[in-house]
Amino acid sequence: MRFEMVAMPREEFETLKARLPCATSEGLFETYRISQNTWYKLRDGRPVKRKTLERLRERYREVAGQ
Repeated sequence: MRFEMVAMPREEFETLKARLPCATSEGLFETYRISQNTWYKLRDGRPVKRKTLERLRERYREVAGQ
C-alpha cells in the first residue's frame, strides 16, 4: 500500500509555528498531535502523508478556535 505524500506550503508552516507554545516533542504532541520527526519534515519542506497533513490542519483549526 502506497501513501500519497504532500508538502506543506512555507507560509502555512509559519502560521502553525506561530501558534506553537514550544517545539519540544511534548509541545508538538499536545498542541498538534504530531511527532517531532513530522515537524522536522514540515520545517524542511519535505513531504508527509496526506492523511497526516489533513489531521494536522484539522487540529490547527481546533487550536486556533476556527
